[in-house]
Amino acid sequence: MRSERAQSTYDSGLPQRIWEIRLPAWPASTVPAPRRLVTALGVVGAVAGGALIGLVAATLGPIPAAGLLGAAVAGIAIASDARAGLWVVLAITALLPFAVIPVKVVLTPSLLETASAAVLAVWLLSLLLRRDRVLPSHVAGLWVALLLLVTLFAFVLGLGRGYTTQTYHDYMKFIFGVLLFYVVWSTTQALDDARRLLTVLLAASGLAALVGLALYAAGPRITLLALARLIPYGYPSDRIVRYIEDDPAKPMRLTSTSVDPNSFAGLLAVVLVLAVVQGIARRPLLPRWLCWGAAAVVAPALLLTYSRAGWLGAAAGIGLAAVLRYRWMLLPGIGALAGALTLGLGQAFFQRLWLGFTLQDPATRMRLEEYRTALAIIREYPLFGVGFGEAPTIALWTGVSSIYLTIAERMGIVGLAAFLLAVGSIALAGLRAWRHVRDRVEGDLLLALVGAQCAALFIGLFDHYFFNISFPHMAILFWTVHAFILAVSQRATGD
Repeated sequence: MRSERAQSTYDSGLPQRIWEIRLPAWPASTVPAPRRLVTALGVVGAVAGGALIGLVAATLGPIPAAGLLGAAVAGIAIASDARAGLWVVLAITALLPFAVIPVKVVLTPSLLETASAAVLAVWLLSLLLRRDRVLPSHVAGLWVALLLLVTLFAFVLGLGRGYTTQTYHDYMKFIFGVLLFYVVWSTTQALDDARRLLTVLLAASGLAALVGLALYAAGPRITLLALARLIPYGYPSDRIVRYIEDDPAKPMRLTSTSVDPNSFAGLLAVVLVLAVVQGIARRPLLPRWLCWGAAAVVAPALLLTYSRAGWLGAAAGIGLAAVLRYRWMLLPGIGALAGALTLGLGQAFFQRLWLGFTLQDPATRMRLEEYRTALAIIREYPLFGVGFGEAPTIALWTGVSSIYLTIAERMGIVGLAAFLLAVGSIALAGLRAWRHVRDRVEGDLLLALVGAQCAALFIGLFDHYFFNISFPHMAILFWTVHAFILAVSQRATGD
């Protein structure tokens, strides 16, 4: 009788909580048991973990203990939710992209590889357990899947061309980085998800830039001593301090903990575009203090990498946002550039740009030779390239400072077409959505993301690290930006 009355009350349109109140409660003795068990296991785990970390600190020192504590926190975050796991992945990408777990089991796993694999596993498990979950769909997802298939086909075709264990390992890490595109795309279900992940990216990149500036100010000797401490954790033991053209008589290049100044410049350029465009936005998703705080340390760090591709990429991304919406930025920007040239400010930076434009420095001439060789390889292997190993003849060599030529020589014209279709369809989706929601928070966010994509694609004209199996962290950054564009554009337009 009570259940019939409750049902009629519920059907009449009254709040559902009345129905829930009338349901019979579980016996009081049975409720706390599972909770007590979980609490007890948590307490035991915390005590055991604390004892282990204390033992490591006493025997091996504070650095391994801090690493173990960080690994425990990261593991809990990844296991709790794939979205929290992505925070860990982006933090590692910015701060410790080449660090490894100092335990070798056939291969020495890197922190980034382990975190990426764990996030993918948690995401797949959540899909299996939650059958009611609907995955987003877009033709760009198919193009990215086709791109992955072509990379696999080209990889198999290249077997026997000098592949080593490291080649297989690097390829696997690269594939993990591209697959995270689907995780970011499907888990960005609301603006809050995008805000949290972008906050982690800007904060971690700003911290990496701050570390780099501190080391740069301390000089080569302190930089060498500081970064040498990372050698036991997978970092290289040579070329720790980097100079222009590897000449110690020329200015030192800022690297922070990213080893390579050019790839670090790519990270900083993408983050700088996001920070500046969100900082001047009318309705920013991210706090302005975070945007301008990150830009304040990222901009000088980017200059001190002496990466011309990074400088021009950041200018292209911010310039795109200015042309599309913030044209008032153009006149002050041109005025500031003219004033700097007139007063002789930043003369070393302008001189380096001029040497590149006029093809007068060795690095630019070497790039031209790389382009010539890459075109020769593409002519000989036009469809699927030569794979990810060595060139087929001694007269040729793989490795070219352009992601487009890199893809074409490694995966052929088919791979390049799949890549262009993937990034082109995502850019088109972002711009179409921006036109419809330009006066909303989603519109300002999409403009920043499309600007960051423009920066990465422009940098790709002159450097290769966004599609290089030796730089999986840059692949993660690249495809994370594209996943954000697709997710935000679909949710903004209700597609």
